[in-house]
Amino acid sequence: MAATKRVVLITGSATGIGAETAKGFAKEGASLCITGLPSQKDELAEVAKVCKENGSPHVLEVAADLRKQEDMYLLMNETIKTFGQLDVLVNNAGITVNGDLDQYTSEDFDKIFSVNVKAPTYLTKLAKPHLSKTKGNIVNMCSVVRECHIKNCLLYGMAKASLAYLTKSTAADFAENGIRCNAVSPGCIYGTDILKGILSDEFKQQYFDSCITKLRGRLATKSDVSDLIRFLASDKATMITGEIITIDGGKVLSL
Repeated sequence: MAATKRVVLITGSATGIGAETAKGFAKEGASLCITGLPSQKDELAEVAKVCKENGSPHVLEVAADLRKQEDMYLLMNETIKTFGQLDVLVNNAGITVNGDLDQYTSEDFDKIFSVNVKAPTYLTKLAKPHLSKTKGNIVNMCSVVRECHIKNCLLYGMAKASLAYLTKSTAADFAENGIRCNAVSPGCIYGTDILKGILSDEFKQQYFDSCITKLRGRLATKSDVSDLIRFLASDKATMITGEIITIDGGKVLSL
């Protein structure tokens, strides 16, 4: 399948890894559906502008709140209505709330699981008939938090562990339809909003410094993760499915 003929839907693509991934797919000539919250329309417009400059023939911008089922339906419906097909679904959107078991509220639980688990699950369901036609694939955004203890990240880690299971289950269940499903599992990444409102700038820098590994001597970047996502979605990875690939410079090895 030529990259110029591909249609890629990326959630959480107004900023961070999602935006970087959209720009990368644009350089390959893919048509894109990018999405963010209604409050992120300006950011989406800027990402769309760069994607067009990078070579994407068509960029669809959809403002959607992935906590709402009707918005997820709108997102998929607009993608198919505009392009007539879907080749790659990147379930990138994610949120976290800082705290431990004693501090979390029921609202925190619902918020984290609705975006990190329910949304990718429902979008995967909606995407299945369209990906079956194109023999396309899905890439999910997990996290190293799913496999190691990080203080005050209980619900986020639980959600990402659930997403890892969804990845493997989807790979097995959708194989007969010719659909692959994989996940990337980043460690700490510079330039994302996942820690916004959780850590002060001072402690955020301390956290970043603590995540730099002796094995690689730096943190992974948005570009590193984008490259991996696009590789997994490419024809070079046709024999890779059901995998959750860690990209953290070996940090988990030292924990």
